[in-house]
Amino acid sequence: MHVIIVGKFGDIMKSLFNEDRYLNDDKESLEFFLRERNIYLKKVQNSRDKYGKAINYYDTFLDVVCAELLKLDLDNSLEYSIALNYLIDKGYLSDNNLFESRVSDFEVLSKFGMSIIWGSGCCRNTSDMHKDVFDKLELKTIPFYCYLGNDFLGRGKNNCANHVINLVEYNDNLYGVDLYNNCIIYHFKNPFIIKSISSYYNDTLRYKPYYEIIADGRELDDIRSRINEFSDYSTRGAISSLEYESDIKYNVKKKLQANESELANCFEKTKVLKKQIIQEVGR
Repeated sequence: MHVIIVGKFGDIMKSLFNEDRYLNDDKESLEFFLRERNIYLKKVQNSRDKYGKAINYYDTFLDVVCAELLKLDLDNSLEYSIALNYLIDKGYLSDNNLFESRVSDFEVLSKFGMSIIWGSGCCRNTSDMHKDVFDKLELKTIPFYCYLGNDFLGRGKNNCANHVINLVEYNDNLYGVDLYNNCIIYHFKNPFIIKSISSYYNDTLRYKPYYEIIADGRELDDIRSRINEFSDYSTRGAISSLEYESDIKYNVKKKLQANESELANCFEKTKVLKKQIIQEVGR
């Protein structure tokens, strides 16, 4: 997720990431993002051409993972997110039965979630697998590209995206779920800022919609519509940290414990597929 721009040129260019510019149809910033989109899409197509067979195996791998999750009889998207986080963290989805939270040694562009099979990953890998699984389960999820850092007086406006999580639905509201950081849950303060519901975290994430123009091919009208949607969710009351930890998360933990042996079998059931994927990409 990191975009590094340094020096005098960087001081000029970083302002392109300020949403006040491109959401007001600034020509320079829009042309820059569209150029970046074209470059990115060409790289994605090359990646899909090169790793097409591995991607097909990965799709089958996701089917098996989803089948195991469905056996848990979970009630909502937050519960599915917590359970998926458990499978990743326990290493059940990795070839070596181990998962390390760090930048992955290998990535397939447009299929970042596949990196978890190699046993490591950063936010883009956990977020991408989260989306892949939810798409299979037909559950709503939105990648939330954002700036994680000091946003005092809106300073984050000029910064590029350095983090990505997922937005999921629960009780007619939309929450941010950060699988990379052990399922920290966020709620909307306003259309651009989401804040952790936990008193133990002070994390605030600033929405950076420009990344959707580049990576997801989203048009400005779609982004404006999404901002209006986020604005609506910011007016709705959020669940408390106590409700999340003592009710939702606790209920999922009981289901996971009751099905531990079956979940452990997920590692065995996907072993052949994981080996095929690794073999196909030549690692």
